[in-house]
Amino acid sequence: TQMVAGGQPVELSLAENVEKECMEEAAMSLELIRSCVRPSGVVSYRYAARKGLSTKTLFTYDAELPLNFEPQNTDGEVDSFELLNAEVVLERFRADPRAWKPNSALVMLAFCIRHGVLRVDNEPDYLQVSALLHTLY
Repeated sequence: TQMVAGGQPVELSLAENVEKECMEEAAMSLELIRSCVRPSGVVSYRYAARKGLSTKTLFTYDAELPLNFEPQNTDGEVDSFELLNAEVVLERFRADPRAWKPNSALVMLAFCIRHGVLRVDNEPDYLQVSALLHTLY
């Protein structure tokens, strides 16, 4: 459910940064990015940091890529890519949630909700999970 990610530089727009990260971390062409990548929402969360409570906002994007596309890491920031369906990813998360970086887990859960993989009929804590993806400032 996740292929690229990155911090938001002040000097770039969200769209410019998505393009940069997709090119660097997955070797996507600009044409492919502009035809396949679409904004899908926002995830926000809070956590305790050394300096106090920190709130983060993540802008999320979905990409429906051609079946023959194989991402290639070009900046050394990605260990590997593995093609999995969302049901398998959710099963892996449920089996070992501590293996996930918290921000990656939240983005994956938001994806699963948007695409009907995680639903009120298969997740007893659906409302709580949904609410926790959008911690307000």
